[in-house]
Amino acid sequence: MQFSLHFSTNGMMHCLILMVERLKDELKQRIPQWYQDTENKYGLILTDDIDSLFGCAILKAQMNWNIQEVMLFNAKHNSEISIDWHGVADNATHEAIGVDFARVNGKCFDNHLCMFNSDDTYNNEAINLNHIYGINRNSYTKKYNLSTALLLWSLYDLPKDNLPDELMMLLLCIDSSFYSFFHGFQRQNYRWLVDELDLPEFYECQKRHTEYEFIKIAKKYGVKEKIYVKDHHLHTDIDIDGINDLLLWDTPCWIELPTNKFYTKDFYKDITVDIKGNPQSIYDICDDPYCYAITRKNQIKFSERIDLDALRQRVKK
Repeated sequence: MQFSLHFSTNGMMHCLILMVERLKDELKQRIPQWYQDTENKYGLILTDDIDSLFGCAILKAQMNWNIQEVMLFNAKHNSEISIDWHGVADNATHEAIGVDFARVNGKCFDNHLCMFNSDDTYNNEAINLNHIYGINRNSYTKKYNLSTALLLWSLYDLPKDNLPDELMMLLLCIDSSFYSFFHGFQRQNYRWLVDELDLPEFYECQKRHTEYEFIKIAKKYGVKEKIYVKDHHLHTDIDIDGINDLLLWDTPCWIELPTNKFYTKDFYKDITVDIKGNPQSIYDICDDPYCYAITRKNQIKFSERIDLDALRQRVKK
């Protein structure tokens, strides 16, 4: 009887492992396949935070794609508007892929909610789990609630066994991915970490630590710090050296800011508004969006193209 029970338990575990692997393989078949394109050369568009920076490091390590453009949100302010700055490196040559922001058109990886309803259209070149599962504003609480970095960590099969807790905690601090575990959304947290991304070790790591310990890790490495431009070069107070010390022995990733100079490509108005009425798509709110995200069920943030000549009269470069 004891032997029979042991065999049954092992058999159940084996079936569960196979089921998770099948789910992950099925998911990979459902997303746009350009993520594994080794025949064409691509650049990357970095945004202003660690989720994008970490994502770019993964893509550099796995695909040898380099940062060639940057999209910095709220980069300039005056009394009337906030401005998003789109810069391009002096050596940029390739089609650029957005990392951690939801472009209206073009290739990107992101974790944002963009669909207003089940009939809404979306960018079919985006790799976004909310798109894949049809999650929209009407099912807001079911949205993917982890980081773009964790999506890429899973997608490119980076190490998950025997990682130090501090490295897993750091990854879970990005976009506050741990938050749902400690605030009543454990089922959703489990679904995305374990069932979809096949990262059960990260889920177990949350069980071994308190929320306060995660907050301390976030502060230690400057996870909330931003990336900014000064004299055409990118800067940040994120503890890049400290993070690389964690990554050095356990992963192929190495985080760094590009040393190239960046020059203005475009400006956008950075707008956050409450959603009123019953809009069916972003175009009911904005005529010419570049990127956007439904940040709360009744709130949306978007970047709207503006005329550069008019802007130069209002914002000192």
